[in-house]
Amino acid sequence: MTWGEDYVALVLRLEKYFEGFVDAYCGPPEVKARIEKEEKKPLDTLFSDAEHLYGTVPAEDTPRRIFLEKQLTGIKTTIDVLQGREIDYTEQVRLFFDITPEKVPDSVFETQKQVLQDIFKGQNLTEALEKWRKRTEIEGDLLKRTIAVLHDECRKRTYPLLELPEGEHVDFVLVTDKPWGGYNWYLGDYTSRVEINTDIPVQVTGLPSLISHEAYPGHHTEHSMKEKTLYRGKNFHDACVFVYNTPECLISEGIANNAFDMIFKNKPEVYNLLNERTGLTLDPEKDAIISNALNKFSACSGNASLMIHQENTGIPDAVDYLVDVGLLTRDRAEKQIEFMTNPLFSAYIFNYYVGKEVVSKALERVDLRVFYEHQLCPSNIAYFKS
Repeated sequence: MTWGEDYVALVLRLEKYFEGFVDAYCGPPEVKARIEKEEKKPLDTLFSDAEHLYGTVPAEDTPRRIFLEKQLTGIKTTIDVLQGREIDYTEQVRLFFDITPEKVPDSVFETQKQVLQDIFKGQNLTEALEKWRKRTEIEGDLLKRTIAVLHDECRKRTYPLLELPEGEHVDFVLVTDKPWGGYNWYLGDYTSRVEINTDIPVQVTGLPSLISHEAYPGHHTEHSMKEKTLYRGKNFHDACVFVYNTPECLISEGIANNAFDMIFKNKPEVYNLLNERTGLTLDPEKDAIISNALNKFSACSGNASLMIHQENTGIPDAVDYLVDVGLLTRDRAEKQIEFMTNPLFSAYIFNYYVGKEVVSKALERVDLRVFYEHQLCPSNIAYFKS
């Protein structure tokens, strides 16, 4: 077998211990079926296999070598966690995602609170935001119609920027009982199923970012282009799997969190579009200011995770922090804590806002197509230039 085929076999075998470790697979079905029929290999054996792969990474392309070494570092760390090895939380984040997490000063959030106070003019901020959230919630046929409008618009705006594969396709499905708001299941052959969780009411003000994040030009676009360019085009067999708790996750979330800004000028533009095409009655300017301010609170989740895992803060106090400082509803705060206290997902929260910063900074000097046609991690981005 080739190096890439051995890599794929390793992560598919590790999936037996960590369901969801292989987030996407577009390789030969018979390979996956064969490995699924195997007995579990001992974790010690899988760690040895990962060590061997690390020592034999293809070396002719320096950026690719760095990427694959960082991927395998994340994979080895997952095996360590599964074996019960104690790893300092910030070190775990570094080993998984090639970044070092840091708390964001609460003063950053206080600045955004003042923006919101200016909008709501002396009202109790918690109560005012709750009323605003209620006003922007949509469901049923209106939700489905709005998703369809945004799907078409995001796709139309992405096509002039990137060469998507012919026949690519996304289906949107409403689901319940999930720990996340939206999720892209990349199914291979340039097809995705995007699930939107309705456990917590969906706010229309966040839908443009959600659809662009999950579909165009976010996760679906990235996966389908990398399947076409790297797996099928360059025959990089390792590129037929997308692996959890590795640096490619940070880059992927960074692409997705910059996706809205790649195709829209601003939120008032898209809110006006929705009013025209769906009959919504958004206040484009005011709702955009509120939505943009609230987006700046995303780093609160990383702070809460560091409080729990690094500072031994209790769960109730972390929930209170997300409510008081992060301005989340208690339901949303508890949902986030549920995600960040899962032993195998606890480090992932940093990918969203740190990933956005990493990719956004790189896009100042690197053509955006680089992110869709190459294997990137924080440590090799400097090798790519416009």
